[in-house]
Amino acid sequence: MPYNKLRFLINPMIALAMIVIFAIDLHTPLGLAVPLLYLLLALLAIGVNAPSHVLLIIAIVGPLLAGIKLQMHPIDGVFWFGQSNRLIFSMLIWAVVGLEYFRRKLEADRDENSRKLEHQVQERTTDLRSANQKLEVEIAERKEAESTILNYTTRLEALSTQLVTVQDAERKALATELHDRIGQNLSALNMSLNLHLSLLSDQLPSAALPAAQGRIKDALALVEKTTETVRGVMEELNPALLEQYGLNTALRWHGEEFSIRTGISFRYAASENLSRFPGKVETTLFRIAQEALINVAKHAHATEVSVSLIRASTGIELKLCDNGIGIAPEQLHQPAAGSGWGLAIMAERARTIGGVMHITRGDDRGTTVVVTIPTSHMEIV
Repeated sequence: MPYNKLRFLINPMIALAMIVIFAIDLHTPLGLAVPLLYLLLALLAIGVNAPSHVLLIIAIVGPLLAGIKLQMHPIDGVFWFGQSNRLIFSMLIWAVVGLEYFRRKLEADRDENSRKLEHQVQERTTDLRSANQKLEVEIAERKEAESTILNYTTRLEALSTQLVTVQDAERKALATELHDRIGQNLSALNMSLNLHLSLLSDQLPSAALPAAQGRIKDALALVEKTTETVRGVMEELNPALLEQYGLNTALRWHGEEFSIRTGISFRYAASENLSRFPGKVETTLFRIAQEALINVAKHAHATEVSVSLIRASTGIELKLCDNGIGIAPEQLHQPAAGSGWGLAIMAERARTIGGVMHITRGDDRGTTVVVTIPTSHMEIV
């Protein structure tokens, strides 16, 4: 029989048991421990988890019925023994029922605390689940943003590499155009002026000849100067020395030309017996040095600049130092995102050949640019 249905039978069964015990008590001597049956009934009720009010009835009615027996048959047995017997068992019944009451109260409080704790756990679990879902959404959004940034970074790197390649191609094309068009025209003009100079003595009177020869000689001097200027621009754009004699010679020549144009003292040092590097490495390092010297002339207010090219077992190091006012501190942390394209192109050029560019500022003044290329990257350029 299910426990829920059995609970409805507990009250009548306990009432019947108390009647039976009282009947037995009426027909037994006073000295017998019949009140023990009330105690056993209370323990039985506790064992079957009877309601608290049933236990209270047993605790009150049991000793009361035992007292009635004592009043009804005071001479049936030893009076003092029966009285003490019934008092002891009554106290035991009260103690058992009282302990059970406190146990049930503590258990009820514990159950209530457990329910509250379970409710709090459910609320926290719901909050944590909600927070976890939000966190998962944020992580997904962050991953998507990182993927987008990585994609844009890759595209920007490719664009920067393409920009450097296009710039070099345009420099070479412009140098070719200067040589094929302006250079040839200047050469033809020079020849024409020399021809006219030789014909003047036959076509002009002697009085006008010196003035005309002077003008043509001035024009020839201007043509020569323009030719030298064009040749210098061509060397800047696409130095023939770099292709023919290598980076070491090209850097030394370019530094001397830089010093003549700007008046800034130039010092150059290189490792002994410096061999040729791969063509892309030489071109890239020359362009970096070229751009760095342009920055010195434009911004540094320097009086001296030194360039060194060192090849060690670990790789190549190109270093440029000036004694100018120094680079702005904010450009030291992000040299590739400065106010102009110069530093960005220099850093990108170094990256395309596996190198790294570092810019440092002196304690008092001056700026140092160092480009290092590991030997491992030299072999695959």
